[in-house]
Amino acid sequence: MKIRRNLAEILLAAVALMVTAGEAHALKGAWRGELNLGQMKLPLVFNFSENASGVTTCTMDSPSQGAKGIATEVVVCTADSVSLTCNVIGASYSGNISGNIIKGHFKQRGYEFPLDLTPEASIEERRPQTPKQPFPYSVIDTTFTAPDGAVMSTTLTLPLNAESRKIPAVVMVTGSGPQNRDEELFEHKPFAVIADRLARNGIASLRYDDRGTGKSTGNFLTSTTVTFKDDAVSGIDFLRSIDCIGNVGVLGHSEGGTIAFMIGAEGKADFIISLAGMANSGKETLLSQNSHSLDKINFSEVEKANSLKLIESLFDRMIEQGKNGKSSPIDIDALVTESGLKVPPKIVQSLKIQQQTRNVWFDSFLALNPKDFLGKVKCPVLAINGDKDTQVSTGNLTVIAKYVPKAKIVLMPGLNHMMQHAVTGETSEYGEIRETISPEVLDAIVKFIMDSNK
Repeated sequence: MKIRRNLAEILLAAVALMVTAGEAHALKGAWRGELNLGQMKLPLVFNFSENASGVTTCTMDSPSQGAKGIATEVVVCTADSVSLTCNVIGASYSGNISGNIIKGHFKQRGYEFPLDLTPEASIEERRPQTPKQPFPYSVIDTTFTAPDGAVMSTTLTLPLNAESRKIPAVVMVTGSGPQNRDEELFEHKPFAVIADRLARNGIASLRYDDRGTGKSTGNFLTSTTVTFKDDAVSGIDFLRSIDCIGNVGVLGHSEGGTIAFMIGAEGKADFIISLAGMANSGKETLLSQNSHSLDKINFSEVEKANSLKLIESLFDRMIEQGKNGKSSPIDIDALVTESGLKVPPKIVQSLKIQQQTRNVWFDSFLALNPKDFLGKVKCPVLAINGDKDTQVSTGNLTVIAKYVPKAKIVLMPGLNHMMQHAVTGETSEYGEIRETISPEVLDAIVKFIMDSNK
Protein backbone atom coordinates (compact mmCIF):
# COMPACT_ATOMS: atom_id res chain seq x y z
CA MET A 1 0.00 0.00 0.00
CA LYS A 2 1.19 3.37 -0.74
CA ILE A 3 1.89 5.28 2.49
CA ARG A 4 -1.14 7.26 3.77
CA ARG A 5 -0.63 10.20 6.11
CA ASN A 6 -2.91 12.01 8.57
CA LEU A 7 -0.90 15.01 9.66
CA ALA A 8 -3.68 17.52 10.17
CA GLU A 9 -2.39 18.28 13.64
CA ILE A 10 1.01 19.15 12.20
CA LEU A 11 0.43 20.85 8.86
CA LEU A 12 -2.79 21.84 7.12
CA ALA A 13 -3.27 22.25 3.40
CA ALA A 14 -2.52 25.78 2.25
CA VAL A 15 -2.81 27.89 -0.87
CA ALA A 16 0.43 29.11 -2.41
CA LEU A 17 0.73 32.84 -1.76
CA MET A 18 3.88 34.93 -1.38
CA VAL A 19 3.97 37.22 1.66
CA THR A 20 6.77 39.74 2.14
CA ALA A 21 7.82 41.77 5.13
CA GLY A 22 10.17 44.59 5.98
CA GLU A 23 13.04 44.79 8.41
CA ALA A 24 14.79 41.87 6.69
CA HIS A 25 18.47 41.24 6.03
CA ALA A 26 19.87 38.92 3.37
CA LEU A 27 19.15 35.21 3.73
CA LYS A 28 18.98 33.37 0.43
CA GLY A 29 18.25 29.96 -0.98
CA ALA A 30 16.43 26.89 0.30
CA TRP A 31 17.04 25.67 3.87
CA ARG A 32 15.83 22.21 4.92
CA GLY A 33 15.16 20.51 8.22
CA GLU A 34 13.13 17.61 9.63
CA LEU A 35 10.49 17.63 12.35
CA ASN A 36 10.92 14.51 14.47
CA LEU A 37 7.37 13.31 15.14
CA GLY A 38 8.34 10.08 16.85
CA GLN A 39 7.22 7.39 14.43
CA MET A 40 8.07 9.50 11.42
CA LYS A 41 10.03 12.54 10.31
CA LEU A 42 8.47 15.39 8.37
CA PRO A 43 10.82 17.42 6.15
CA LEU A 44 10.23 21.16 5.79
CA VAL A 45 11.95 23.55 3.40
CA PHE A 46 12.08 27.33 3.78
CA ASN A 47 12.80 29.21 0.54
CA PHE A 48 14.41 32.60 1.08
CA SER A 49 14.91 35.23 -1.60
CA GLU A 50 15.11 39.00 -2.02
CA ASN A 51 12.52 41.12 -3.77
CA ALA A 52 13.31 44.12 -5.97
CA SER A 53 13.62 46.32 -2.89
CA GLY A 54 16.20 44.05 -1.30
CA VAL A 55 13.76 42.76 1.31
CA THR A 56 14.02 39.10 2.33
CA THR A 57 10.92 37.05 1.50
CA CYS A 58 10.07 33.42 2.24
CA THR A 59 7.78 30.53 1.36
CA MET A 60 7.61 27.09 2.97
CA ASP A 61 7.38 23.63 1.37
CA SER A 62 6.32 20.31 2.91
CA PRO A 63 7.74 17.89 0.30
CA SER A 64 6.22 14.72 1.77
CA GLN A 65 2.74 16.26 1.58
CA GLY A 66 3.21 17.77 -1.87
CA ALA A 67 2.67 21.28 -0.45
CA LYS A 68 4.81 24.01 -2.00
CA GLY A 69 4.93 27.79 -1.76
CA ILE A 70 3.05 28.02 1.55
CA ALA A 71 2.72 31.69 2.52
CA THR A 72 5.33 32.65 5.11
CA GLU A 73 6.12 36.08 6.54
CA VAL A 74 9.62 37.17 7.52
CA VAL A 75 9.18 38.97 10.85
CA VAL A 76 12.87 39.34 11.66
CA CYS A 77 15.98 38.48 9.68
CA THR A 78 19.31 39.71 11.03
CA ALA A 79 22.86 38.50 10.64
CA ASP A 80 22.40 36.00 13.47
CA SER A 81 18.67 35.26 13.82
CA VAL A 82 15.47 34.73 11.89
CA SER A 83 11.81 34.70 12.89
CA LEU A 84 8.97 33.58 10.62
CA THR A 85 5.21 33.23 10.84
CA CYS A 86 2.98 31.08 8.67
CA ASN A 87 -0.51 32.31 9.47
CA VAL A 88 -2.34 30.09 7.00
CA ILE A 89 -1.41 27.02 9.09
CA GLY A 90 -1.06 28.77 12.46
CA ALA A 91 2.67 28.12 12.72
CA SER A 92 5.88 30.00 13.48
CA TYR A 93 9.61 29.39 13.40
CA SER A 94 12.52 31.14 15.08
CA GLY A 95 16.17 30.28 15.08
CA ASN A 96 19.74 31.45 15.53
CA ILE A 97 21.99 31.59 12.46
CA SER A 98 25.54 30.33 12.77
CA GLY A 99 27.32 29.75 9.48
CA ASN A 100 25.58 26.98 7.55
CA ILE A 101 23.08 26.05 10.24
CA ILE A 102 20.00 27.65 11.75
CA LYS A 103 19.18 26.13 15.14
CA GLY A 104 15.61 26.81 16.14
CA HIS A 105 12.09 25.67 17.03
CA PHE A 106 8.91 25.19 15.01
CA LYS A 107 5.62 25.90 16.79
CA GLN A 108 2.07 25.14 15.74
CA ARG A 109 -1.15 25.25 17.75
CA GLY A 110 0.34 24.26 21.07
CA TYR A 111 2.99 21.90 19.70
CA GLU A 112 6.68 22.75 19.67
CA PHE A 113 9.46 20.85 17.91
CA PRO A 114 13.21 21.43 17.62
CA LEU A 115 14.00 22.20 13.99
CA ASP A 116 17.51 22.84 12.69
CA LEU A 117 17.91 24.02 9.12
CA THR A 118 20.84 23.59 6.74
CA PRO A 119 21.25 24.70 3.11
CA GLU A 120 19.24 22.48 0.79
CA ALA A 121 21.25 20.23 -1.50
CA SER A 122 20.31 20.36 -5.17
CA ILE A 123 17.61 18.00 -6.41
CA GLU A 124 20.29 16.33 -8.55
CA GLU A 125 22.22 15.49 -5.39
CA ARG A 126 19.18 14.45 -3.34
CA ARG A 127 17.61 12.33 -6.11
CA PRO A 128 20.48 11.30 -8.38
CA GLN A 129 18.50 8.68 -10.32
CA THR A 130 15.89 11.12 -11.65
CA PRO A 131 16.37 11.26 -15.46
CA LYS A 132 17.87 14.44 -16.85
CA GLN A 133 17.59 15.90 -20.34
CA PRO A 134 18.64 15.49 -23.07
CA PHE A 135 17.05 12.06 -23.34
CA PRO A 136 18.26 9.46 -25.88
CA TYR A 137 14.63 8.56 -26.61
CA SER A 138 11.32 10.21 -27.47
CA VAL A 139 9.04 11.60 -24.74
CA ILE A 140 5.52 12.42 -25.91
CA ASP A 141 2.83 13.95 -23.70
CA THR A 142 -0.60 12.85 -24.87
CA THR A 143 -3.95 11.54 -23.55
CA PHE A 144 -6.21 8.52 -23.66
CA THR A 145 -9.82 8.14 -22.57
CA ALA A 146 -11.10 5.90 -19.78
CA PRO A 147 -14.37 3.92 -20.13
CA ASP A 148 -16.37 6.56 -18.23
CA GLY A 149 -15.00 9.41 -20.38
CA ALA A 150 -12.29 10.60 -18.00
CA VAL A 151 -9.33 11.97 -19.94
CA MET A 152 -6.06 10.51 -18.68
CA SER A 153 -3.02 12.73 -19.16
CA THR A 154 -0.10 10.53 -20.02
CA THR A 155 3.54 10.35 -21.08
CA LEU A 156 4.52 7.93 -23.84
CA THR A 157 8.21 7.06 -23.89
CA LEU A 158 9.53 5.49 -27.10
CA PRO A 159 13.05 4.21 -27.80
CA LEU A 160 14.90 5.72 -30.75
CA ASN A 161 14.10 4.13 -34.13
CA ALA A 162 10.99 2.54 -32.61
CA GLU A 163 9.19 2.83 -35.96
CA SER A 164 11.54 0.32 -37.55
CA ARG A 165 10.34 -2.66 -35.54
CA LYS A 166 7.68 -3.99 -33.18
CA ILE A 167 8.78 -3.24 -29.62
CA PRO A 168 7.42 -4.39 -26.24
CA ALA A 169 5.69 -1.83 -24.04
CA VAL A 170 4.30 -1.54 -20.53
CA VAL A 171 1.54 0.47 -18.89
CA MET A 172 2.58 1.60 -15.42
CA VAL A 173 -0.01 1.54 -12.61
CA THR A 174 0.58 3.39 -9.34
CA GLY A 175 -0.05 2.33 -5.77
CA SER A 176 -2.95 3.47 -3.59
CA GLY A 177 -3.75 7.12 -3.14
CA PRO A 178 -3.79 9.83 -5.82
CA GLN A 179 -0.45 9.70 -7.63
CA ASN A 180 0.99 11.55 -10.58
CA ARG A 181 2.42 9.76 -13.62
CA ASP A 182 5.87 9.47 -12.00
CA GLU A 183 4.38 7.97 -8.81
CA GLU A 184 6.17 10.85 -7.12
CA LEU A 185 6.75 10.59 -3.37
CA PHE A 186 9.25 12.55 -1.25
CA GLU A 187 10.61 13.99 -4.52
CA HIS A 188 11.38 10.46 -5.75
CA LYS A 189 10.01 9.68 -9.23
CA PRO A 190 10.23 5.88 -9.53
CA PHE A 191 8.10 5.55 -12.68
CA ALA A 192 10.22 8.15 -14.48
CA VAL A 193 13.33 6.20 -13.47
CA ILE A 194 11.82 2.93 -14.72
CA ALA A 195 10.66 4.52 -18.00
CA ASP A 196 14.18 5.86 -18.57
CA ARG A 197 15.80 2.45 -18.04
CA LEU A 198 13.24 0.72 -20.26
CA ALA A 199 13.64 3.19 -23.14
CA ARG A 200 17.42 2.85 -23.03
CA ASN A 201 16.87 -0.89 -23.51
CA GLY A 202 14.42 -0.70 -26.41
CA ILE A 203 11.18 -0.93 -24.38
CA ALA A 204 8.33 1.60 -24.60
CA SER A 205 6.20 2.69 -21.66
CA LEU A 206 3.07 4.63 -20.82
CA ARG A 207 2.64 6.34 -17.45
CA TYR A 208 -0.27 8.57 -16.53
CA ASP A 209 -1.65 10.83 -13.81
CA ASP A 210 -4.28 8.98 -11.78
CA ARG A 211 -7.82 10.14 -12.50
CA GLY A 212 -8.59 13.45 -10.79
CA THR A 213 -4.86 13.97 -10.21
CA GLY A 214 -2.39 16.19 -12.03
CA LYS A 215 -3.74 16.87 -15.52
CA SER A 216 -6.15 13.89 -15.64
CA THR A 217 -9.89 14.40 -15.29
CA GLY A 218 -12.33 12.13 -13.48
CA ASN A 219 -13.23 11.71 -9.83
CA PHE A 220 -10.65 9.91 -7.72
CA LEU A 221 -12.74 10.01 -4.52
CA THR A 222 -15.60 7.97 -5.97
CA SER A 223 -13.31 5.39 -7.60
CA THR A 224 -12.38 1.86 -6.57
CA THR A 225 -9.59 -0.56 -7.47
CA VAL A 226 -11.82 -1.83 -10.28
CA THR A 227 -12.09 1.72 -11.66
CA PHE A 228 -8.30 2.04 -11.66
CA LYS A 229 -8.04 -1.35 -13.37
CA ASP A 230 -10.36 -0.15 -16.14
CA ASP A 231 -8.23 2.99 -16.55
CA ALA A 232 -5.13 0.81 -17.01
CA VAL A 233 -6.89 -1.39 -19.57
CA SER A 234 -7.68 1.76 -21.55
CA GLY A 235 -3.97 2.53 -21.47
CA ILE A 236 -3.27 -0.94 -22.87
CA ASP A 237 -5.76 -0.33 -25.68
CA PHE A 238 -4.06 2.99 -26.42
CA LEU A 239 -0.64 1.34 -26.71
CA ARG A 240 -2.01 -1.40 -28.98
CA SER A 241 -3.21 1.32 -31.37
CA ILE A 242 0.38 2.45 -32.02
CA ASP A 243 1.92 0.76 -35.07
CA CYS A 244 5.39 0.20 -33.63
CA ILE A 245 4.13 -1.45 -30.43
CA GLY A 246 4.23 -5.23 -30.13
CA ASN A 247 3.39 -7.07 -26.92
CA VAL A 248 1.91 -4.94 -24.15
CA GLY A 249 2.29 -5.68 -20.47
CA VAL A 250 1.42 -4.06 -17.15
CA LEU A 251 3.91 -2.95 -14.51
CA GLY A 252 2.20 -2.15 -11.22
CA HIS A 253 3.49 -1.11 -7.82
CA SER A 254 1.67 -1.99 -4.58
CA GLU A 255 -2.07 -1.69 -5.36
CA GLY A 256 -0.96 -1.34 -8.97
CA GLY A 257 0.65 -4.78 -8.68
CA THR A 258 -2.70 -6.23 -7.66
CA ILE A 259 -4.31 -4.43 -10.60
CA ALA A 260 -1.72 -6.03 -12.89
CA PHE A 261 -2.91 -9.47 -11.72
CA MET A 262 -6.53 -8.46 -12.28
CA ILE A 263 -5.72 -7.48 -15.86
CA GLY A 264 -3.69 -10.65 -16.37
CA ALA A 265 -6.61 -12.73 -15.14
CA GLU A 266 -8.82 -11.09 -17.76
CA GLY A 267 -6.34 -12.04 -20.49
CA LYS A 268 -5.76 -8.42 -21.48
CA ALA A 269 -1.99 -8.26 -20.90
CA ASP A 270 0.79 -10.15 -22.64
CA PHE A 271 2.90 -10.12 -19.47
CA ILE A 272 2.72 -8.54 -16.02
CA ILE A 273 5.18 -7.23 -13.44
CA SER A 274 4.16 -6.85 -9.81
CA LEU A 275 6.37 -4.72 -7.55
CA ALA A 276 5.25 -5.35 -3.96
CA GLY A 277 1.78 -6.26 -5.19
CA MET A 278 -0.86 -7.50 -2.76
CA ALA A 279 -1.89 -11.15 -3.14
CA ASN A 280 -3.50 -11.54 0.27
CA SER A 281 -6.92 -9.98 0.81
CA GLY A 282 -7.36 -6.31 1.59
CA LYS A 283 -8.52 -7.26 5.08
CA GLU A 284 -5.42 -9.40 5.72
CA THR A 285 -3.12 -6.69 4.38
CA LEU A 286 -4.66 -3.91 6.45
CA LEU A 287 -4.63 -6.06 9.59
CA SER A 288 -0.95 -6.79 9.01
CA GLN A 289 -0.24 -3.07 8.62
CA ASN A 290 -2.18 -2.28 11.79
CA SER A 291 -0.32 -5.00 13.67
CA HIS A 292 3.00 -3.52 12.59
CA SER A 293 1.91 -0.05 13.68
CA LEU A 294 0.77 -1.34 17.08
CA ASP A 295 4.17 -2.97 17.60
CA LYS A 296 5.68 0.52 17.63
CA ILE A 297 3.32 1.83 20.33
CA ASN A 298 3.96 1.37 24.03
CA PHE A 299 1.00 -0.97 24.59
CA SER A 300 0.95 -4.18 26.56
CA GLU A 301 0.58 -7.46 24.66
CA VAL A 302 -3.03 -7.71 25.86
CA GLU A 303 -3.79 -4.19 24.62
CA LYS A 304 -2.28 -4.95 21.23
CA ALA A 305 -4.19 -8.22 20.92
CA ASN A 306 -7.48 -6.63 21.94
CA SER A 307 -6.94 -3.73 19.55
CA LEU A 308 -6.39 -6.10 16.64
CA LYS A 309 -9.46 -8.15 17.58
CA LEU A 310 -11.58 -4.99 17.62
CA ILE A 311 -10.16 -3.80 14.29
CA GLU A 312 -10.83 -7.20 12.72
CA SER A 313 -14.38 -7.17 14.05
CA LEU A 314 -14.89 -3.72 12.55
CA PHE A 315 -13.50 -4.85 9.19
CA ASP A 316 -15.83 -7.86 9.20
CA ARG A 317 -18.82 -5.59 9.82
CA MET A 318 -17.78 -3.33 6.95
CA ILE A 319 -17.31 -6.28 4.59
CA GLU A 320 -20.73 -7.62 5.57
CA GLN A 321 -22.26 -4.22 4.85
CA GLY A 322 -20.67 -4.29 1.41
CA LYS A 323 -22.14 -7.70 0.64
CA ASN A 324 -25.56 -6.24 1.43
CA GLY A 325 -24.95 -3.16 -0.69
CA LYS A 326 -24.66 -0.82 2.30
CA SER A 327 -22.04 1.57 3.65
CA SER A 328 -22.94 3.39 6.83
CA PRO A 329 -20.79 4.45 9.81
CA ILE A 330 -20.49 1.75 12.45
CA ASP A 331 -20.98 2.68 16.12
CA ILE A 332 -17.53 2.01 17.58
CA ASP A 333 -18.62 2.43 21.20
CA ALA A 334 -21.35 -0.15 20.68
CA LEU A 335 -18.87 -2.47 18.99
CA VAL A 336 -16.49 -2.19 21.96
CA THR A 337 -19.29 -2.91 24.41
CA GLU A 338 -20.50 -5.86 22.39
CA SER A 339 -17.01 -7.32 22.10
CA GLY A 340 -16.25 -7.00 25.81
CA LEU A 341 -12.68 -6.04 24.93
CA LYS A 342 -10.59 -3.54 26.88
CA VAL A 343 -9.07 -1.38 24.18
CA PRO A 344 -6.88 1.74 24.64
CA PRO A 345 -8.92 4.95 24.18
CA LYS A 346 -6.61 6.23 21.43
CA ILE A 347 -7.41 3.18 19.32
CA VAL A 348 -11.14 3.64 19.85
CA GLN A 349 -10.86 7.31 18.86
CA SER A 350 -8.81 6.42 15.79
CA LEU A 351 -11.48 3.95 14.63
CA LYS A 352 -14.18 6.59 15.12
CA ILE A 353 -12.25 8.97 12.88
CA GLN A 354 -11.81 6.21 10.32
CA GLN A 355 -15.56 5.69 10.18
CA GLN A 356 -16.11 9.41 9.67
CA THR A 357 -13.65 9.52 6.77
CA ARG A 358 -14.57 6.14 5.28
CA ASN A 359 -14.90 6.11 1.49
CA VAL A 360 -15.91 3.79 -1.34
CA TRP A 361 -12.29 2.90 -2.16
CA PHE A 362 -11.55 1.72 1.38
CA ASP A 363 -14.70 -0.38 1.56
CA SER A 364 -14.02 -2.08 -1.76
CA PHE A 365 -10.31 -2.60 -1.06
CA LEU A 366 -11.08 -4.18 2.31
CA ALA A 367 -13.22 -6.84 0.62
CA LEU A 368 -10.85 -7.40 -2.32
CA ASN A 369 -9.33 -10.90 -2.38
CA PRO A 370 -6.79 -11.54 -5.16
CA LYS A 371 -6.99 -15.30 -4.50
CA ASP A 372 -10.31 -15.12 -6.37
CA PHE A 373 -8.55 -14.33 -9.66
CA LEU A 374 -4.83 -15.14 -9.32
CA GLY A 375 -5.34 -18.67 -10.64
CA LYS A 376 -6.71 -17.29 -13.90
CA VAL A 377 -3.44 -15.56 -14.80
CA LYS A 378 -1.80 -17.42 -17.70
CA CYS A 379 0.65 -14.83 -19.10
CA PRO A 380 4.30 -14.53 -17.96
CA VAL A 381 4.59 -13.00 -14.47
CA LEU A 382 7.43 -11.33 -12.57
CA ALA A 383 6.68 -10.68 -8.88
CA ILE A 384 9.25 -8.83 -6.74
CA ASN A 385 9.17 -7.97 -3.05
CA GLY A 386 11.80 -6.55 -0.74
CA ASP A 387 12.49 -8.47 2.45
CA LYS A 388 12.26 -5.22 4.47
CA ASP A 389 8.79 -4.31 3.16
CA THR A 390 6.62 -3.21 6.11
CA GLN A 391 3.51 -2.47 4.02
CA VAL A 392 3.02 -5.56 1.85
CA SER A 393 4.61 -8.55 3.57
CA THR A 394 6.85 -11.02 1.76
CA GLY A 395 4.23 -13.67 2.50
CA ASN A 396 2.37 -12.32 -0.52
CA LEU A 397 5.04 -13.92 -2.74
CA THR A 398 4.16 -17.29 -1.24
CA VAL A 399 0.53 -16.77 -2.24
CA ILE A 400 1.51 -15.77 -5.78
CA ALA A 401 3.75 -18.82 -6.12
CA LYS A 402 0.88 -21.06 -5.01
CA TYR A 403 -1.78 -19.63 -7.33
CA VAL A 404 0.48 -18.73 -10.28
CA PRO A 405 3.02 -21.57 -10.24
CA LYS A 406 4.78 -20.43 -13.43
CA ALA A 407 5.40 -16.93 -12.06
CA LYS A 408 8.98 -15.78 -11.61
CA ILE A 409 9.21 -14.96 -7.89
CA VAL A 410 12.04 -12.74 -6.63
CA LEU A 411 12.66 -11.76 -3.02
CA MET A 412 15.16 -8.90 -2.99
CA PRO A 413 17.33 -8.64 0.14
CA GLY A 414 17.53 -5.29 1.91
CA LEU A 415 14.74 -3.58 -0.05
CA ASN A 416 11.71 -1.75 1.35
CA HIS A 417 8.23 -1.29 -0.11
CA MET A 418 9.52 1.39 -2.50
CA MET A 419 12.24 -0.99 -3.78
CA GLN A 420 14.96 1.10 -2.14
CA HIS A 421 17.90 -0.30 -0.18
CA ALA A 422 16.84 0.40 3.39
CA VAL A 423 17.95 -0.04 6.99
CA THR A 424 14.63 -0.62 8.76
CA GLY A 425 12.09 -0.62 5.92
CA GLU A 426 9.88 1.80 7.85
CA THR A 427 7.91 4.40 5.92
CA SER A 428 9.82 7.14 7.73
CA GLU A 429 12.95 6.17 5.76
CA TYR A 430 11.47 6.63 2.29
CA GLY A 431 12.30 10.33 2.01
CA GLU A 432 15.68 10.02 3.70
CA ILE A 433 17.09 7.56 1.15
CA ARG A 434 18.83 9.06 -1.92
CA GLU A 435 18.18 5.99 -4.03
CA THR A 436 14.84 6.05 -5.84
CA ILE A 437 14.75 2.41 -6.91
CA SER A 438 17.28 -0.40 -6.64
CA PRO A 439 19.39 -1.02 -9.78
CA GLU A 440 18.85 -4.76 -9.20
CA VAL A 441 15.11 -4.26 -9.59
CA LEU A 442 15.59 -2.23 -12.77
CA ASP A 443 17.84 -4.93 -14.20
CA ALA A 444 15.33 -7.66 -13.29
CA ILE A 445 12.48 -5.77 -14.98
CA VAL A 446 14.41 -5.26 -18.20
CA LYS A 447 15.63 -8.87 -18.35
CA PHE A 448 12.13 -10.25 -17.71
CA ILE A 449 10.55 -8.13 -20.45
CA MET A 450 13.25 -9.00 -22.96
CA ASP A 451 13.07 -12.71 -22.11
CA SER A 452 9.25 -12.67 -22.35
CA ASN A 453 9.33 -11.05 -25.77
CA LYS A 454 11.92 -13.11 -27.61
